[in-house]
Amino acid sequence: MREDWNNIICIDHWDPDESSYESGLYPEGSREKAVYFSPADVKPLPLKPKWRYLFKKSRAWAPWQFWMEIMAYRIGQIMGVQVPPAYVGLSKKESPGQETYGALIEWFYSEDELYIEGSRLISPLIPGFDHKTGKQHNLRTILNHLLKKPSDSNKIFRKMLEHWAKVLAFDTIIGNTDRHPENWGIIIPRKPSGKTIPVRLSPAFDNGTAMSYEQPEEHFARFDNEQYATRYLTHPQKARHHMRWSLDDCGNMNFFDFMCRFVSEYPKTKASIVRMLQFTYDDLRDCLEPLTDIVIDERSRLTKPRLDFTLKLIMRRTTLLREAMGKI
Repeated sequence: MREDWNNIICIDHWDPDESSYESGLYPEGSREKAVYFSPADVKPLPLKPKWRYLFKKSRAWAPWQFWMEIMAYRIGQIMGVQVPPAYVGLSKKESPGQETYGALIEWFYSEDELYIEGSRLISPLIPGFDHKTGKQHNLRTILNHLLKKPSDSNKIFRKMLEHWAKVLAFDTIIGNTDRHPENWGIIIPRKPSGKTIPVRLSPAFDNGTAMSYEQPEEHFARFDNEQYATRYLTHPQKARHHMRWSLDDCGNMNFFDFMCRFVSEYPKTKASIVRMLQFTYDDLRDCLEPLTDIVIDERSRLTKPRLDFTLKLIMRRTTLLREAMGKI
């Protein structure tokens, strides 16, 4: 990993983008956030010049939460999943006399592109779609009804299938239950040229509610109990993808049962999922451990106990998914 990934990036002299929410450029979400433009000269930082960046804070009761976005980006690099670059951001102006830390996340499309979120794509296909809960969010509608010919011979279908195989495997490993229909979408040119409109899928953005961020450090010891940890990691109502398998499917499947069904239905995706799981504990630690050495205030820092806890659960989820893939 690049050394400059470990810098703290102060945004106090960046220009705010007041138009972002008015124009619906980025999902609102539940956490406080602001949008800024990076300066023209960003060297030596790993940033794009004059580019939008989202400064995303933690929930007040979990001041360490912003680290989940940063760790998710690095884990995505290891697994081969496209995740928006995320760095440690700092503002001293937002709260006078106090340093405010957050994830500084690179915007995933340009001014010349249009982002259409998943709920806008699938809601016309589902009568009475509940935008508030997204409870009708399901994989079958995404794969079979957004495309005219869902088959292995359809290049667009294969591309979408491969995309979801990677994103769902990634969410399984980081324990992300929040890939709701506002947390994925498609990107198209604002002014397409030619008869065919090029479409690309959004990266796996908004990962702040993953990696068991909700667990305070005093609860970490509970997970040393194998039975407790397994129950937590496989609970069909809590350890599961946001989307159901199909609109008619009323049952709950945990992450691993869902992935088994996915690969059983689309066996050509198994090889890419298995390849994603070839990383080791040392790979993760080497990638994430430098984050604990970034000097920030005691309340917001990524502690070594939290990193150790996160690594252990990721490896447990990885083992469970490997075992699930081995059964198919």
